[in-house]
Amino acid sequence: MSEGIDAPEGSDRRLNRMVATTVVALSVVMAVGRIKDDNICQAMQADQASRIDLWGEYQSTQIKAHDQTTAVLLLRRLNAGDDAAAAAREAARYKAEAQGLKAQARAAADDYDVQGRRDDQFDLSDGFLSIALAVAAIAALVEGFWVLCVAWSAAALGIVFLVAGFVQLPIHPDALVAFLS
Repeated sequence: MSEGIDAPEGSDRRLNRMVATTVVALSVVMAVGRIKDDNICQAMQADQASRIDLWGEYQSTQIKAHDQTTAVLLLRRLNAGDDAAAAAREAARYKAEAQGLKAQARAAADDYDVQGRRDDQFDLSDGFLSIALAVAAIAALVEGFWVLCVAWSAAALGIVFLVAGFVQLPIHPDALVAFLS
């Protein structure tokens, strides 16, 4: 009494299997890339917060050094030698501390820039892999092997950028990133 439902299936089962395998592989690769990209974004946020905090601390230390330098000048005019010497030592300490803070802030800014380039690589990877996924789905609908080859080409570009992001290769198409930004 129960009859099987005839589901329309493409005439090329081999193509459908290749498309299915491609979709699964791309999904896994995209998931791994997304995890790493999210971690890079978190590191960038931490670098940004650190940079802002360090520059604020640098500025306040510079103000303290300036105040101590002003105190030295005033104390020398009042002929308070010992107090002037102590203020001079404090001013020198603040200036040295400020230079250390400046170096740390610049290092955080440099790390932010490096992570930003890696984030761009993962974004490009995600974009090309998404295109590959969509084109692979179309390949199943139109039953065209050549369309699947286009999907594989987009996937290859996505994987190149993914690998570049993971191993920090200097592959970064600045013109494309600038256009997309």
